[in-house]
Amino acid sequence: MGMYVNPGSQAFQNAVNSQIYIDKTGLLEKLNRAVCTEQRCICISRPRRFGKSMAANMIRAYYSRGCDSSWIFSKYKISQTQDYNKYLNKFNVIHFDAAAFLNRSKDVDTTVGLIDQTLLGGLKNEFPQIINDSVSDTFSALIRIYENTQMQFVIIIDEWDCMIREKMNHAVLIEDYLKFLSMLFKSSESQDFLALGYMTGILPIKKFKGESALNNFCEYTMTEPADFAEYFGFTQEETQALCTQYQMNQSEITKWYDGYCLGTFKHIYNPNSLVQAVIKQSISSYWKNTAAYENLNRYILCNFEGLKDTVLHMLLGGQCRVNIDTFQNDLKEFADQNDILAALIHLGYLTYHADTGMADIPNEEVRMAFVSAIRMGGWKDGKEYSCKIEKYH
Repeated sequence: MGMYVNPGSQAFQNAVNSQIYIDKTGLLEKLNRAVCTEQRCICISRPRRFGKSMAANMIRAYYSRGCDSSWIFSKYKISQTQDYNKYLNKFNVIHFDAAAFLNRSKDVDTTVGLIDQTLLGGLKNEFPQIINDSVSDTFSALIRIYENTQMQFVIIIDEWDCMIREKMNHAVLIEDYLKFLSMLFKSSESQDFLALGYMTGILPIKKFKGESALNNFCEYTMTEPADFAEYFGFTQEETQALCTQYQMNQSEITKWYDGYCLGTFKHIYNPNSLVQAVIKQSISSYWKNTAAYENLNRYILCNFEGLKDTVLHMLLGGQCRVNIDTFQNDLKEFADQNDILAALIHLGYLTYHADTGMADIPNEEVRMAFVSAIRMGGWKDGKEYSCKIEKYH
């Protein structure tokens, strides 16, 4: 087994061996329906700490020819489905975390080249009789492997959008990266070698002039989750079971970690925070990091059309209307208040009610992040805002 090509199942084993593991293998049944169809390219966007990486590890463990995962999955929901054995460990799999490569790059403009050559090296190790030194890039290697073996690939990318989020001013990097992704997922050749494309990130796919850069992807976002909502975050039923098992106060858990409304699921809980609260037997804010405060301050201090007053209104229990359609899916191009509020929805600082078009602050943990941003952000009117919030609560 390789690290990037036909990897093993150890990462998913770590998850199921943990003190708390909630069966989310139903996600695999959804993906099996998309394999080798026109809907085979799927992108899931959720905030940090919503289980995206664990899901990616589960997907690679299920599809990868580099391991036998039947002993892991046999006790979970996916094993009861019709196509369970049809796809179990039957594909060549490529899996990588784009953020890890961005962090490793000495020069950001060489990041895509680093990804390409690392994957190529993995393919050479896995298929030494097919890939020799005359093959110079990953795309050419995939074509040659498929031509020689007729075996298709499942390609999984975690944190796919990190370059667009973190290096938004590096036009060359973003252009090269999108070209690389287009070859993997959108080229005529990929119609043959690609069985399934799966990407996760925080933001929906970037729009250019109103159109998605990878418009062949089916996207499932915080505002349009469709039937993927229950697989990222904990549902009401899953949370109730945990509270009963660990004797936690359900109403307090709900107050602190509930509040995300995704499609027909009106109660989605932050999974990372909930797990920490249960394991530590302590209800507290587990969304404490400098980046959170910096992000909130950067957006709110833009103060588009009185944004700070809108935030205060929500901190005092109110809602605001958000037009999510104008957001261009990056953290650079903000035309108005709507765009910033839409960004905050995708980042998990607000929740969106699709039936009403309204947004609000989901829970106490997120409210505390806003309050901390106000207090630590050096706002001239920070004390005034803090007093109003404390008076309300």
